[in-house]
Amino acid sequence: VTLEVTDDVLTEAQKNGIDCIVTFHPLIFSPMISLQENDRVGRLCSGLIRSNIALVAAHTNFDAFPKGTSAILAEELGLIIERVLVPDRAFPGSGMGIIARSPEPVSETELVANVRTVCGSPVRYSTGKTRKISSIAIVGGSGSSFIEEAIESGADAFITADVKYHTFHRAIGGITLIDPGHYEMERFVPRGLASLLEQILPHEEHIRISVSSTVTNP
Repeated sequence: VTLEVTDDVLTEAQKNGIDCIVTFHPLIFSPMISLQENDRVGRLCSGLIRSNIALVAAHTNFDAFPKGTSAILAEELGLIIERVLVPDRAFPGSGMGIIARSPEPVSETELVANVRTVCGSPVRYSTGKTRKISSIAIVGGSGSSFIEEAIESGADAFITADVKYHTFHRAIGGITLIDPGHYEMERFVPRGLASLLEQILPHEEHIRISVSSTVTNP
């Protein structure tokens, strides 16, 4: 189980006798009409085929899963999950992002410091409407397009990644906006996916599930 497939992840799978890779970030984003060795995706697909390794991707569906990407980060931050930010009408309890609360109100500085410690990286942020934060919206990965929903939810802060310069300006005075980085927010996902697989296959003793030890942050 890995965040994404890279040359190093493929080598790791080959060395460990892996039959199937479950990845969060899809390897194939656009339809392929040929396999070219000088193209990253083509090279990796060729390597998977030669090694007889299957590839399964679970991305947006795991984002929307009740215990998926955003919920995993909320738990790592010690927050209490209350509801979905943007509910999926077809699947009750599912949807994009979550709203969580801090057990005790924290200052903006304390929240930023906690995010930095948990995600393991410097963060970019802009100040919001209050210096004491209780309610926090989270969309794991590239979720700045949900800024309006986060503000309308009444949350004091919004944590997401790949935030553009002007989006920070949009948030000033309305909601504390924190960007710890894309990989940094999602680095807990492989373990979460593996845990889900272990629940789905509790009696399949012949199936060995392992989380990749390769750091795929470019």
